[in-house]
Amino acid sequence: MNLKNFSKVFALFAVVLVIACVLLINSINTERSKQAIQQAVLSSTGYELTVAGDISVDLFPSLSLTLNDIRFRNPTHNQELASTSAAVLLVDVRALLGGDLYIRELSADDFHINVYTDANGVNIWTMDQSPTSQDFEPSLINIEEATTETDTNVLTASTETSFSSSIDSPNTQSNDDVFTISFEHIRIANASIDIQDVSRGIRYSINNLDIDSSDTNIEGRPFEINLRFDFLNNGMSEPFPMALRSIVNADIDNNNIDISRINFSITPMLVTGDIVVRNLYDNLSYEGSVSSNSFDVMGLLQTLGYAEREEMFSGGVTATQDFGFELGLTGDATQITLDRFQATLGQTEIQANGDIRFATDFTPRNVRYEVITSSIDFSPFTSSNSLSGSEFTGTETATSDLSAAAPQPQRTNDIRLPFEALQSFNVLGSVAIESITANDLIIQDVNFFTNLEDGVLDIELQPTSLYGGSMQGLLRVDGGGNAPTLTTQLALDQLSIMEFLPAISRLNTVTGRIEVDASFAATGSSTNELLDTLNGSTTFAISDNTVDIGLIKQVFTEIAALSPTGESIQQWPDVIQFGELGGYILMEGGITDSQEIKLRMDNFDISGTGGIDLAAGTFDYDLELALLGPPVAQTIPINELYHNVPWPVNCNARFNDEVSQYCRPDFSRAREIFTQLGTNALRNQLQNRLTDQVPEELQDTARSILRSILD
Repeated sequence: MNLKNFSKVFALFAVVLVIACVLLINSINTERSKQAIQQAVLSSTGYELTVAGDISVDLFPSLSLTLNDIRFRNPTHNQELASTSAAVLLVDVRALLGGDLYIRELSADDFHINVYTDANGVNIWTMDQSPTSQDFEPSLINIEEATTETDTNVLTASTETSFSSSIDSPNTQSNDDVFTISFEHIRIANASIDIQDVSRGIRYSINNLDIDSSDTNIEGRPFEINLRFDFLNNGMSEPFPMALRSIVNADIDNNNIDISRINFSITPMLVTGDIVVRNLYDNLSYEGSVSSNSFDVMGLLQTLGYAEREEMFSGGVTATQDFGFELGLTGDATQITLDRFQATLGQTEIQANGDIRFATDFTPRNVRYEVITSSIDFSPFTSSNSLSGSEFTGTETATSDLSAAAPQPQRTNDIRLPFEALQSFNVLGSVAIESITANDLIIQDVNFFTNLEDGVLDIELQPTSLYGGSMQGLLRVDGGGNAPTLTTQLALDQLSIMEFLPAISRLNTVTGRIEVDASFAATGSSTNELLDTLNGSTTFAISDNTVDIGLIKQVFTEIAALSPTGESIQQWPDVIQFGELGGYILMEGGITDSQEIKLRMDNFDISGTGGIDLAAGTFDYDLELALLGPPVAQTIPINELYHNVPWPVNCNARFNDEVSQYCRPDFSRAREIFTQLGTNALRNQLQNRLTDQVPEELQDTARSILRSILD
């Protein structure tokens, strides 16, 4: 919940208790006080108050008021806004008689705040300002006696005047005319806040909230405030504790607020700093500085629930890095500027600056940023870099294999993407990174630029050194209209396959240098819609190559087993260097089907169609494998009888299956092909003999007889 809503709740709570305290002077009749309090709150705030429990009053040794079972509600919504089981107010009578409200203690137990936004974006705290809703408000509370009604009207008028004058325009009156309020001690125990926005699919919970403050005031005297609570969002399995402590100096008469000695902690991170606000209601300006300790990043990720804690000590050491930062910012009513941001991640130094210009009636919010970093090493955060007390086994190596990252059954979790947000602000920024390291992965000279204007986002990656080659690309997201579009272009130049494919053991059958040109487009507002409308092409070529053709030999060995004469497939070499190795992949209408693929390796040709099912983690392609005849280079030798014959092969398996299980011949169709090849061979043989041995004048008749027999 933002500060505005929290302030609204606290101010509303304080107003209720102020009204209740003043009413005590007029009447000790608790039932009539209930009615008066409820009517006064409704008239002055628009919110409906229900005091479901008893009201108890003590005059000695000090004036105290206890309200039991308090509930707030917006008359236009059914859900409760806030509630508390009990609220206790101890008032200094001498100060009250002098025109000031000095509360010795304000305490509340089980205070709950509900912030709910429905699917249409309507928040239950929003007041309905229509004349109809305003007309029926006074009838919600029935005032039993005219005297109470009179007292309430007088109280409402005085409360509205003092509250408005002291908060909205504090300099319009002298201090003698302002009704001031101070708290010697505020204690709120076991409070909770539930924040849910159905329209955005988010939910946050704050529980076990304890607030403790002494000498709370708005007259310029410094006071300390302490908050402790547990935070939970809908993506976390367990809540994590947070704490905030600071010294506040709120001089409302002069429109100044100083927040010093800020101490905010989430284990193991501790953030300290100071914030100064000047001219709160006229020509606002503020500045602040914040810094953190050097904390264990993995420890923070474990606290936030993004990394699992080790259930029992394994004797090993988990590699990690420490992170620390400091920043300085300034701002006013029109913008906020990040003048300085410096951070360290291990040995990495990060510098950044930027600013945010707030939206006006004519321009959207504008964001500018620049980030420069030295070399970044992410190796400590990868599972394969965790150090164990024993040596790695083959099984452990396999589990850290990148092939385990094959697509998993998660596509059913359709995620709606917030493309409409691109219309609300503009962005111009750049990021420059000297290098990025993650185990064996090294990317150097990373520079990318972002530009967002009029709902169109462009992210451009400049040529970047990667695996002995270079990579560059462009991503464009057009969030305008009812159908957002995404287009991307990617170019890889002379990347060394030797450097990255060994990490994917199931696919490390090719070496060489690869060139790739890819261009794709998709339309939709969610991940599934984008996948279902993906269109584009990828072309590739591999030079200086070697290829392990073990799977190809396996498929053709199974095909050759159906041949009447047999073929010496096993005499093919296991590894071959091709002069030409390249192909393309075409997509139309998504990735699940209608893909067209083509691969040429000298005289070996693969073509077909199929697709990928991300939800099931499988692929299914109907392919045709052919060995071409001259004039192409005869790198894979085969009987000329089988030249240019397309052999049907079905590749249908899970990504995590063994490579040997990926493809199988279509045996039924293969038998038909062999039968047709035998018929063709017999026809050719008879045709040759007919030409050599049958007189020319009888050859046509003989051919007719031959066709009738063979066909």
